[in-house]
Order: sequence, then C-alpha cells, then structure tokens
Amino acid sequence: MVKLQAAIDYTNIEEAFALMEKIEPYIDIIEIGTMLGLCEGFSALGKMKQKYPHKKVLCDAKLVDGGYDIASYAYDAGADIVTTIGMTNNETCSGVVRAAHERGKEAMVDMIGVANLAERVQELDAMGFDYILVHTAHDMLNCISAPLEALKVIKANVKNAKAGISGGITVDQMPDIVAGKPDWVVVGSALYTAKDPLLVAKSMKEYMK
Repeated sequence: MVKLQAAIDYTNIEEAFALMEKIEPYIDIIEIGTMLGLCEGFSALGKMKQKYPHKKVLCDAKLVDGGYDIASYAYDAGADIVTTIGMTNNETCSGVVRAAHERGKEAMVDMIGVANLAERVQELDAMGFDYILVHTAHDMLNCISAPLEALKVIKANVKNAKAGISGGITVDQMPDIVAGKPDWVVVGSALYTAKDPLLVAKSMKEYMK
C-alpha cells in the first residue's frame, strides 16, 4: 500500500499535535516541516516521537552542509528519517546516509530544482538513500504533469530507493498521483488548511489501497 506522509508546517508544536490528533489513523510518516523545525528546534522531533512512537517521524532539514553532524543530532533527538537535497554536494548527501544507517534509520533526498534528474537519481540511489522525493516548488503548484513525469524518471532509474511525490497535492489529484505508482505521497496544505482534515486524510488514503 502507498504510504501517506503528513507535512506539518505550523510554527508551534501544539498546533502540530492538534492536527495529528485528528488525522493520526491515516498517517504513516509524520513530517516535522522545515518551518516547524526552525521555530521549535530538534526538540519537536522527540516530542512527536514520544507521542506517536509507532509512527515514523521525519525531520525535513533539507541539509545542504554539515550532513553527518546535523543529521546525527536529528536522529538522536527522535527522527527516523532526515532529508537533504539532491542539488548539494556528495559529501553532505553521503553524510546523511551514513548517520542514518549507523543508527538503523533512514535517509531521504529531495530532488527539488535538480536538472540532470536521471543521472543524479542513479548517483543518489547508489549512495544508499532509502527515499528519493519529487518535490514541486511552490511557484509551480499548478503544473501537475511535471512532477508525475519526474516520478517516472526516478522510478526508471532507482534500484533500491523508494520513490515519492510532494508539492501542493490535493484530493482531486490523487487518481493521477496514484496512477504514477509512487511508494509514498506527501501532503501538507491540503490537510492543515482543510475544514475537515480527517476527511481529507481518509479520502486520500482510500485512493492508496
């Protein structure tokens, strides 16, 4: 079954907890989003993991430097998964992977802005990343075809990593998204701006069966 990741980008942990209490049954990965992580620090990872020990907690650090050291802090604070970005240097990327695998945890690379996608995916897959993510930039959220094409490229060029998709995804887009056969889908604003986030999460999960 396709996994559902909730990208939580509030500015305080209390709002994050309030959202998770509503949608928890349908969420597989809880993302401490970049905004939440900056506002609350790594303590948010431990607090979320303590409250939901049966869920994977992701730190969306988008690391571009200090990969091993910063990822190590994040994992030790409670993260199960830490992100870096595919545009950064190989030393940073491999450092995140090493920090993860030394602890029996996982590493994700975000491909936002990567131009030579097929070649870079092959390099990062060989590096040992567990997850490779298509991420549509905010300014391109009206273009659903581009991330789906990128997802195809990733799936065609990985041997080991799982392929996921992110960026302004809505319930209406789910049939097309699921048809692309991602291993997981990241949803953020569709959840935390919804009047009924439980219904949104449930509806999305129904498409993933």
